[in-house]
Amino acid sequence: MKNKAATGPDQKPLTAAERMRQAKIDQIVSGAIEAFLEDGFAVTSMDKIAEKAGVSKRTVYNYYPSKEEIFTAVMEMQLAATWGSLNTEPSQSVEWKDQLRLVGIGMLQVANSPVTLSLFRTIIAEAMRFPDLARKLIEKSVKSLLDDVSTILDHAVKNSELQIADTKLAGEYFLDVLTGTAYQIVLLGVEPPMKDKEIRERAERALDYLQKTFAIKPA
Repeated sequence: MKNKAATGPDQKPLTAAERMRQAKIDQIVSGAIEAFLEDGFAVTSMDKIAEKAGVSKRTVYNYYPSKEEIFTAVMEMQLAATWGSLNTEPSQSVEWKDQLRLVGIGMLQVANSPVTLSLFRTIIAEAMRFPDLARKLIEKSVKSLLDDVSTILDHAVKNSELQIADTKLAGEYFLDVLTGTAYQIVLLGVEPPMKDKEIRERAERALDYLQKTFAIKPA
C-alpha cells in the first residue's frame, strides 16, 4: 500500500476561484463525513450535512446534487485518507520478518482506530445500496495490503528464507491469523478496540505462524 503524493513539475497553481471552490468542497466534505459517521446514510439529511459544514443547503446541492452522490464521494475520500496513512511498501533492504511485523502492527492500529471502525461500519451497513463502494473498501484495504504482503514474501522466497508455493495464499493466511475473529467482534462493537499490547502480540503470532509453516525444510 503506497503512500505517495501525486505531484509533478508541470502542475499549475490553482487560481483564486479554484482555491475558493476547493475550500468550499473541503468544508462540505468535512461536515458530511462527520454526519455520516455519526448517524449513517439513512438518518443523515442534507440539512444535517449543511449544518455540520456550516453552509446553506443550497450550497451543498450546488456541489453534490444528491445525498447518494455526496455519500459515495466522502466515503471514498475517507477510505483513501485512512488507508493511505498506512505505509506498507515492500523494501528489499529490510528483513521480511521486520517488514511483516511493521505491516501487522500498522494494519491493526489503523483498523482499530475510531475513525476506521466508524468508516467500516457505515460502508458495511450500506453495502447493498452502494456495492461499488463496498468493493472499493476491499480494494483499498484488504487487496492492496495483500499485494504488499505477497511481494514481501516473494522476496523471502527468492532469498531462500521461506518455502512458499503460493505467496498470495500465504499472505491471506497471515492476515487471517493477524485479525482472526477478534477483529470481527470489535467491528460489531461487542468488544472495545484492541489495545497496543494485543496488537503487538497478534502481529507476533501471525509472524510465528508464517515462520513455522513455511520454513525451509532440510533436504
